[in-house]
Amino acid sequence: MSTQAKTLEQLITELHSTNGELITANNELTSTVVNKMGAIDTALANAQTEVNTAITTADSRISQAVLNLAQSHADMRINYYDRKVHTKDTLVQDHGLIADPNDETKSIWIKVPTGGDWSGFHTYAAASRMTKLHTVAGYSYSPGYSESPDKYARDWSRTYMQFILTNTEATSEQINENITSQGVDINISNTGGWWNGSSVRDIPSMQISGVHAYSCLFVRLVNVVSDGVTDPTGKQPQNILQFGGSCNFAIDRVVNYPRIPV
Repeated sequence: MSTQAKTLEQLITELHSTNGELITANNELTSTVVNKMGAIDTALANAQTEVNTAITTADSRISQAVLNLAQSHADMRINYYDRKVHTKDTLVQDHGLIADPNDETKSIWIKVPTGGDWSGFHTYAAASRMTKLHTVAGYSYSPGYSESPDKYARDWSRTYMQFILTNTEATSEQINENITSQGVDINISNTGGWWNGSSVRDIPSMQISGVHAYSCLFVRLVNVVSDGVTDPTGKQPQNILQFGGSCNFAIDRVVNYPRIPV
C-alpha cells in the first residue's frame, strides 16, 4: 500500500510502531552503555585497589628492609683492644712469636696481646659473618729498598700482618688446618702499608669444632717478595724472623656482625 493510499490512522499506527522501536533500541543502547560504564568503573576500582595494595606491600617491605638493615648493623659483637703498638721484635721477645715449623716464611699464630684479662677482648663471635678490624696503626716496609749499591740484593722480602677472629683456645696448627679445610680466605686480612695511619679492614671469623666458642683476635706475620723488586724471577719469600723488616700494628677493636653473612 503506498503512502498516499494509507489512511491517517494507519500512518499514525506505523509512526507509533517505529517510535516504539526507536525507544526500545535507545533503551537497549543506554543499558549497554550503563553496563559497560559499570564494568569500567569496577575494573578501575579493582585496579586502584591492586595499586594501593602493591604500594602498601612495597612500603611495608621497604620499611622492613630498612629495619633489618638497621638491626643487622646494630647487632655487633665487639672485641676491645688497648691500642698498644706491637712490632715484630716485641712479639718475638715478649710474646713467643716464632717461625712456623712447616713454613719459615710465616710465623705461628699467636693471640694479639691485650691490656689484661678484663679489657673486653673476648666474645662469642659468629663464624663466616662480616668482621671488621679497626686498626690504629698498621705499618710495613721493604728494607731492601735502602740497600746499596744494589737494592734488594740481600733482603727482597716484605713482612705483612694477617689477622683472624677465632677460638681463644685454638692452637696455631688448628687454625692453619681449619683455614685450609674451611676454605677461609686469610689474604683479605693482609695488613701493612708504608704510611702511619688507621684503617678498617675485613678479616675472617672462624669457629673450630670441639673448641670452646669464646673467641679473640689472632695475628701472624708473613713474608712476600717485595713489589719493589724489579726482577722477582726465581725469588721466594725469605725467613720471617730474619728478613722483611720490623712491621708494627696497634688494634682498637674487632667488630663482628652476626646478621651479615660474607
